[in-house]
Parts: sequence; structure tokens; C-alpha cells
Amino acid sequence: MTLAETAVLEPLALTRLHTVVLVDDESAVLGALRRTLRREPYDVRTTSSPEAALDWVANGDVSLVLTDQRMPGMCGTELAEQVRRISPHTVRVMLTAYPGNELVRHGLDRDVQWLISKPWNDDALRLALRRLLRDNEWSPPAIVVPEPPDLRRGGELLARAARRVASAMARGSGWILGFLWMADAGGGPGP
Repeated sequence: MTLAETAVLEPLALTRLHTVVLVDDESAVLGALRRTLRREPYDVRTTSSPEAALDWVANGDVSLVLTDQRMPGMCGTELAEQVRRISPHTVRVMLTAYPGNELVRHGLDRDVQWLISKPWNDDALRLALRRLLRDNEWSPPAIVVPEPPDLRRGGELLARAARRVASAMARGSGWILGFLWMADAGGGPGP
């Protein structure tokens, strides 16, 4: 028996209840996904509206968003980008029949963390989502990078940052120079 087969037979344990949001404009796909995930130990929410998914992400603790790429109004990579901005710790997964699409590849650079092709294998889908959720439980919280500052104040902010860096370097190099001086003056361990 392979490791993958063992993992499917003995699912990966999760330490808390997760909320998983499924977004697809085809109700048949949402129904099939819901059936595939019905015995999984997390709360599954389905919607055909990317806006509803964004509301859930903004108003609650959504662990993972699984989205289709081709949807009217907002494509999956746009949805993933907005989810990343609202909730950087939320895992973003793309489910698409067109994995070679340029928009999908662009989204994979930053906003989409995992790609699953349609049609999917039920066991592989369940295992992938469990692993992503488990890995997210053990990873440190995402660092939120603030939006760039107003460029009109850029010179002032840059000068302030440069002063902080110079000050930190001076404190650090002073310690290093003091240590080297001590060693040279016989204050450190001798030969």
C-alpha cells in the first residue's frame, strides 16, 4: 500500500473545525463537490456568487476557498486575489477545466496556492484539501504587507526608513567592533 493510499484510508486529522467555501457558477458542479465532501470534518458552504464568497471571507473565519476560474462577472483568479487581500491566511484553490489558461498561470504566481483540474478524482480532492487545511494549521500566520504609501510622502518616509536602518546598523556594528576590540586587546579567549 502506498503512502497516498494510506492517507486516503486514514484521513489526516485536523485540530479544529474549518469552513470551506466552494464557488462555481454551475450548480451541478457544486452539487458534486458537496457530495464528495459531505463526510469531511469541516463546514462546507457553496455559492455561485463570488461576491457572497467574499462576504463570508470578510465576516468569518474561512479556512479555504475552492473556486472555478471561468465564471460570469468575476473570474477565479480575481476572486483569489481579493480573498488574499481580505484574509491572507485563507488557502486559495483553483478548480478548472483549463489549467493551461494564461490567467490561471498568472494567478498561480501569487494568489492561487493550489490547482485542481476538472474532472477531479474524489479521493485525491479530499486528500488535497485535508493536507492544505492541516498544513495551514501548522504554518505561522501570514504576514500582512501593507499597501504602498502615498508617493507624495515617499521622500519623507524613505528618509525616515534610511535613518532607522543606519541607526540599527550602527548599533550592530558597534557591538561587533567592541567584540573585536576586546579580542584584540586580550579580553577574549587566547590562542
